[in-house]
Amino acid sequence: MTASISLGTFRGIPIGVNWSVFLIAGLIAWSLATRILPAQVLGLDPPAYWAAGSLVAILFFASLLGHELAHAIVARREGLRVEGITLWLLGGVARMNGDAPSPGAEARISGVGPLTSFLFAVLFGIVAIGLGFAPSNEVVALAGAAAAWLAFVNLVLAVFNLLPGVPLDGGRLARAVLWRWRRDKALATRWATRLGQLLGYGLAGIGLVRVVFGDIGGLWFAILGFFLSSAAGAERMHSEVNSSLRGVLVADVMTKELPRVPGMLTVDTFIGAALSEDRSSTWLVSGPGGSVVGLLGLDHLRGLRSVDRTTARVESLAVPIGSLLVAYPDETLTDLLARLDRGQPSRAIVRPRGDSSGEIIGIVTPEKVARAIQLAQLRGSGGDASTIGPDPSEGRVLP
Repeated sequence: MTASISLGTFRGIPIGVNWSVFLIAGLIAWSLATRILPAQVLGLDPPAYWAAGSLVAILFFASLLGHELAHAIVARREGLRVEGITLWLLGGVARMNGDAPSPGAEARISGVGPLTSFLFAVLFGIVAIGLGFAPSNEVVALAGAAAAWLAFVNLVLAVFNLLPGVPLDGGRLARAVLWRWRRDKALATRWATRLGQLLGYGLAGIGLVRVVFGDIGGLWFAILGFFLSSAAGAERMHSEVNSSLRGVLVADVMTKELPRVPGMLTVDTFIGAALSEDRSSTWLVSGPGGSVVGLLGLDHLRGLRSVDRTTARVESLAVPIGSLLVAYPDETLTDLLARLDRGQPSRAIVRPRGDSSGEIIGIVTPEKVARAIQLAQLRGSGGDASTIGPDPSEGRVLP
């Protein structure tokens, strides 16, 4: 889930919100201002209810942010790199590079989120109780009702997140327990993601039944259920791919014969030469003196009008070499895929380890990664797949 608006950083962790947050915040404020708060505190003008409802909506998302920050801070202590936090339609997500190194780390990273929500519930509960002993007036009563709602919602959030199904925190706690018990992370992931899918199907079913009987609020259960089941399925597939690629190195899948194209070549000329003489899909782009200045894939040419192809230069469409991800031949492919999954370009250049500005010795392309995954899955299923290695049809240098 991508962020639409950046809120800055916390301890170096980028924080943002998706546009869907504003929709949910508006619905929460509307519900509080028109139904929940007026039913508990009578006699106030509508602007007072709207002001309280808007503030509560902000505090609710601040609580969600605290939940995700707790995950992120503990993940950092466990050695993971946190790419950022995004608040969105169904809550929040902390994006981390890599997986927990041990069952204990998994449990600590996962468990701190619900614990934080529970502490928020206690905090708001104490505020609500304290306001109940304050001198009674309409403003105090309104603040007490708002604090009580925040306490209840954070308690619900904590309990819901403890349900035993990935991608919920409870599912990850269950995976940590299964991982420690069976000493098999892949098996634990399969079980935890299946629990997550069953949980999602159950919530979706409950929601659809409620809708059939006229309760439009069941749509939230259905949406949440379908999201949980699809997220659990995606995580299981990701785990299976990583398991099948265990032991595969970047050196096993990189293209070692590096086709080049002069950057000053027009796109029209390049396309003609590529189609007639080359079977590659990715080229190094050379500048003056033969130095490599960028990387060009056939997909970079999409959307370019035919009239522009006669004047546009190849170097203007290439990805600058300095912005490309650098991989190393002894790096595992799963580690590289984890980095590629974090919004990096879909290709990587390969350099010798310890020589980040030296000679490019290979390129990792989407096509070679897809081929490696297919072969690994065939081997895992007992199919007749050859060892993963260079494709015999590698490109040549264009004139």
